[in-house]
Amino acid sequence: MLEGLETSRTLDGVSVKTSGSKPYSLLMFVVVSILAGVLVAGLGVPFAALAAGATRAGAAALRDVPADLAVPEQHEASTMYLSDGSVLATFFDENRQYVPLDRISAEMQAAQIAIEDHRFYDHGAVDLQSIVRAALGNLAGGGISGGGSTLTQQYVKQVRMQMCNGDTVCEQEAQAPNLSRKILEMRYAIALENSLTKDEILERYLNIAYYGDGAYGVQAAARHYFNEDASELSVAQAAMLAGLVQNPSQSDPVNYPDAAFARRQTVLDAQVRYQGMAQEVADEAAIEEFDASQVQTMGNGCMGTRYPFICDYASRVLISDEMSVLGDTWEARRDVLNRAGLEITLTIDPVLQDTAQNVISSVVGPEDAAIAVADTVETTTGRILAMAQSRPSMGDGPGETAWNYSVRYDMGGADGYLFGSTFKPWTAAAAIQQGHFPDTTSYTVQKTQNWRGQWFQGCDDDKFLLSSDYQTTNAVAGQDKGTFNMVTGMMWSVNNYWVALERDVGPCAAVDMAERAGVELSQPIGNEQSLEDFNYIPSFTLGAAKVTPLSMAVGYGTFGNRGVRCNPIIIESLYDRWGNEIPAPSADCQQTIDPNVADGVNYVLNRTHTSGLSSSTYIPNGIDQASKTGTSDNSASSSAFVGYTPDISTAVVVAGDNTSALWQNTPEQSRDVTRIPLTPLGGRGLYANGRTDAGGLWKPIMQQAMEGMPQSKFTRWVPPAGTR
Repeated sequence: MLEGLETSRTLDGVSVKTSGSKPYSLLMFVVVSILAGVLVAGLGVPFAALAAGATRAGAAALRDVPADLAVPEQHEASTMYLSDGSVLATFFDENRQYVPLDRISAEMQAAQIAIEDHRFYDHGAVDLQSIVRAALGNLAGGGISGGGSTLTQQYVKQVRMQMCNGDTVCEQEAQAPNLSRKILEMRYAIALENSLTKDEILERYLNIAYYGDGAYGVQAAARHYFNEDASELSVAQAAMLAGLVQNPSQSDPVNYPDAAFARRQTVLDAQVRYQGMAQEVADEAAIEEFDASQVQTMGNGCMGTRYPFICDYASRVLISDEMSVLGDTWEARRDVLNRAGLEITLTIDPVLQDTAQNVISSVVGPEDAAIAVADTVETTTGRILAMAQSRPSMGDGPGETAWNYSVRYDMGGADGYLFGSTFKPWTAAAAIQQGHFPDTTSYTVQKTQNWRGQWFQGCDDDKFLLSSDYQTTNAVAGQDKGTFNMVTGMMWSVNNYWVALERDVGPCAAVDMAERAGVELSQPIGNEQSLEDFNYIPSFTLGAAKVTPLSMAVGYGTFGNRGVRCNPIIIESLYDRWGNEIPAPSADCQQTIDPNVADGVNYVLNRTHTSGLSSSTYIPNGIDQASKTGTSDNSASSSAFVGYTPDISTAVVVAGDNTSALWQNTPEQSRDVTRIPLTPLGGRGLYANGRTDAGGLWKPIMQQAMEGMPQSKFTRWVPPAGTR
């Protein structure tokens, strides 16, 4: 035993410390002397002239070797799962899945030992017989790089290579054909064998070794080449893999089959010679063909996965500042994602996700001049259940995109969408908060009104005069003029009613409600850096701000959750490679809107859903539902629909694609998302309002989402004393 040996498991792995003890120094002196002596004798140089120099060089080399070797955890791929446990993606710098020795076939263990170090279990960390034999064999080449290394020494070299983290100079030094490298590996090997068993070293070696064609470790190699688990590797498969380690970049069976077969034969011969394998077993393995059809492509990252934009959003969350537990910088967090073997489970329900995607894709094609987006969240937890868009493939080809249209620009999103009249509930919430009664707060309005010269409520006690023209028109025939209250004004989406109400409660109060509910701009545009920049803009209640579809689902969900806002989350659980849970971003559910205010809005929007413009989307399943339609008819034309229950909320938007050549070539005054050609419908356009186009997409998505759910009800709204 070496004196002063210390081992400790930390996040960085095992730290092995060696001391300068006399037994150790004596052993290393003997080893160095043998190496130097054999080389000097073989070269015909007078030993008397060089022996002292060689000894001094060996002693100096010993003094220069560091006393500590920090053995980091082997780089291991992180895996991302959907809520049903199916794999969505893997992330890695080195594709590796660490497996314990008892999950590696005995055939594989035997093959690797036979070709790399057949006396592994019979000698110590340093094999003097092999050193002498290798030194004599290499004399003609003038170096000592070939042979002589035990499997433990080779493991030390692999560790040192990994610690270089891609630094080519460092990697060259870790493989340099010189005496000092050999001494270093010997010293650390001796220390390791005093802290780890032979089986532990073999396990680590099999998991760290590179087996070519991007496969690191035996499990990844078994999956890649044979579509097998490492525990199921046969004699022939094990021999082929074991043979790759010597020169993995030039002998893998995918790219270099002849070299791979030759190396397999070498391994089988070694097993017959050193391990007593029956010749007929070796011969049978030697004629086994390599089945290239079983080769598995190793996907890395989100591109090409089942849901690339969901994957991308989740990975952005993992490297965001919210996840400082994984590192102080985004680069450090990215390295953890690619190297630490994380187990990441998402909130996405693949059944609902596929439903949403199929519904979207059945109406809007990836190459259409429109974009359709749908997001579903769980109101009481913030869990994102589905996130679909009409361009589901990530890339730069036809019908592909780099944008996740559901989320903010800084999380991979685009510039957001106008949701039109779906903004009216924020004004309703502000009015109810100020004591207005939905059934009695009435205004008599004309079909078309110009609000120039009107005084609007400001953010405090101030008022502001609208000095420029602002003309609005009611769009629903038969409900375009007369007297309306909050309920009927919402049912028929009477624009002039809502501008009049907003005039009295103030755009600032409506903006405040939207922010409390969780609505977000997609990105700062022009002078508008946040929703608060709309505090003095009367058109806010008609949807003047470009926002994210995901945040609209969250905002309406806040009403369904009686004013408790739960931020959207996509990480269900996160574990490290040892099974320890890592805190993921929380939904941070908070009461941001008064419950009675939320109940009042639910009452208004439920009436709209069952008896107003949204009634065609009502799903008669005993679950309370509420919704609002929205349209925008300017150059950024869109059709929107947001609807919810006490448990789930879904936002849908169909909007013109400002980057589409077809959209750009249409005169601005004629751009209308409800009339542009859509590929899946054979050229037929959408309808003319939110209920039949965006709402038509919302209904089948919510039917699937509500399947099997309890018959939840909204809390009955009770007007507080003093309302008017």
